[in-house]
Amino acid sequence: MRIGVNCLNLNASFVGGLNSFTLGLLEGFACSANGHQFRLYATEGNQRLFESLSNRKGFEIVVLRDRTFSTRKSLCRAALLSFNERIYEFVSNQLFRGIRKLMEDDSDLIYTPSVVLQSFDGKKPTLLSMHDIQHVHYPEFFNWTRRLSRRITYGLSARHACFFQASSEFIKRDLLQHFECITPEQVVVIHEGVRVEQFATPIDTSALFARYDIPDRFLLFPGQLWPHKNHMTLLRALKEVEASSALRIPLVLTGGAYTALPEVRKYLFDQSMNYVHYLGKVPLVDLIGLYQKAACLVMPSLHESNSLPILEAAAAGTPVIASRIPPNEELDRVFRLNLFDALNHRALAELLVNLWSDEPTGRAQAEHNRRQVQCYSWENASRKYLNLFESMLNA
Repeated sequence: MRIGVNCLNLNASFVGGLNSFTLGLLEGFACSANGHQFRLYATEGNQRLFESLSNRKGFEIVVLRDRTFSTRKSLCRAALLSFNERIYEFVSNQLFRGIRKLMEDDSDLIYTPSVVLQSFDGKKPTLLSMHDIQHVHYPEFFNWTRRLSRRITYGLSARHACFFQASSEFIKRDLLQHFECITPEQVVVIHEGVRVEQFATPIDTSALFARYDIPDRFLLFPGQLWPHKNHMTLLRALKEVEASSALRIPLVLTGGAYTALPEVRKYLFDQSMNYVHYLGKVPLVDLIGLYQKAACLVMPSLHESNSLPILEAAAAGTPVIASRIPPNEELDRVFRLNLFDALNHRALAELLVNLWSDEPTGRAQAEHNRRQVQCYSWENASRKYLNLFESMLNA
């Protein structure tokens, strides 16, 4: 097969789930390509993300050297202000017809890992990873322009993609419930993966604590500061622990500074919580070190498609506390997780104290999870994608 992968909309400066997902999956393809040919379509701005794949067998990086690409994207954003799907569809199809034809001429099918389609008049079979439709459940987390953009682009993508990859059964149900144009046969659940060896191999962390001025025992929450990540429930839980048990449990936060940051900073200042350390974006090698040294990973998110950090913690040998949301409940059937109701800070506080004080239980959970996570390698996931690609062509 000749598989075109549309990576044009990946942001090279973004550090988070979408990039980790895409790069991990591409690495899985490189390990299990089995004679298939992959053409990755990138821009001059993000091509560096794919440097490690440039010399891999079966891979070709096609860099779009089109100085008008960003202008075309801006014109598409302007077309959203028509509040009309048909107008936006027509403008997108016209502006990106040449790019669409370039990708399709050398591919048997097109895979887009980045949420929505670039244009909506494809002639070849298409697979789309529409990771979640959070705006349907939490519209208050988005300004009106983002809600408008998501309503139009997600709706058009739902109608025009041939197949959809969902990272959990919950996302499959969600897509089928909210897009009547999608049939169950179009949605295939393929769980996200993790680079097991990368997170499991011990690294030298001797300089880590001095570099970031953090204690040698801490909780870890690696998450962008978006409202749905639910940082405030975790902070209130830590304050509850401090008030009830006089125990100040150190917390390390990593991730980009987004719209939840002002509320988080104000709470930390007002509550004098100097035992919470916000590091911002950190290099991957440092993040792996933080995983390996953390006493526990805490993931209090209100909404996710699946949780890469839970898989990464399992590979690193770190116990996990997570919110009781459907994707985490699915993972809890395989892993030993400690779940709590996402907005119940008192229940979270009780879990934090129990796991912080009971290290043997945490170690036993982590050892179980380390064994189970072997099934979640990106190489295993990539084989399921290849099977799906073959069935798409047969269909």
